[in-house]
Amino acid sequence: MRRFEKEGRGEPSPASGLKRAGYMALTHFWKLITANILFVLFSLPIITMPAALTALDRVCVIIFRDGNIFLWHEFWKEFRRSFVRVLAPGILFGLGLFAGYFFMSLGNGNPERGMITILFWTIGMMMTLTVLLVGEYFFVMVSVLEVSNFDALRNAVLLSLARPVRSAAILLILFLLLFGALALLPLSLILIVFIWAVLAQYPISCLAYDMIEKMILIPYQNRKEESL
Repeated sequence: MRRFEKEGRGEPSPASGLKRAGYMALTHFWKLITANILFVLFSLPIITMPAALTALDRVCVIIFRDGNIFLWHEFWKEFRRSFVRVLAPGILFGLGLFAGYFFMSLGNGNPERGMITILFWTIGMMMTLTVLLVGEYFFVMVSVLEVSNFDALRNAVLLSLARPVRSAAILLILFLLLFGALALLPLSLILIVFIWAVLAQYPISCLAYDMIEKMILIPYQNRKEESL
């Protein structure tokens, strides 16, 4: 903590991109840890998980975008604001994940059926990947924009298709952390409480918000200025 009492190098923080994301993550490391703990605590009733995820995404975006945050104020405000709003979409995404798991389990239960097994596995995996990807864009979007759930869902689908490489990076982050959590059991149970959700949501929020800003916010502001 003493580094905050020392004279800086006189250089501004990085303005954008991975350098800014890394710089802000190191600067606000303990705030991110606290946000992870809050997310876990507020997700315990399960039904509150969509609102807790939205609140965590908002914290991550503000740290990346603004470089500072009143953590409890922003988390609690977004949690209360989003609780009812994202409950139905959260249930929808949850059902989508269950459906993907169901189809993959059908493939596991019928290994002798050849092409049927491959078909079930393909359907299940595609459903799982689609729900995860669209869900990540959706929850980041509703945490920073005042849009309807329908518009947010539509835009999330379009954003997930617009930049395949970035979408692949988001999925890669999710699966690396999932497999890491499984490989590190039972140690990962402790890590999940303190850092695991933030390890996923902070880089994903940065990637998603960058696209939201470039493809939605900036064009909207430009059209608004042209109309004046």
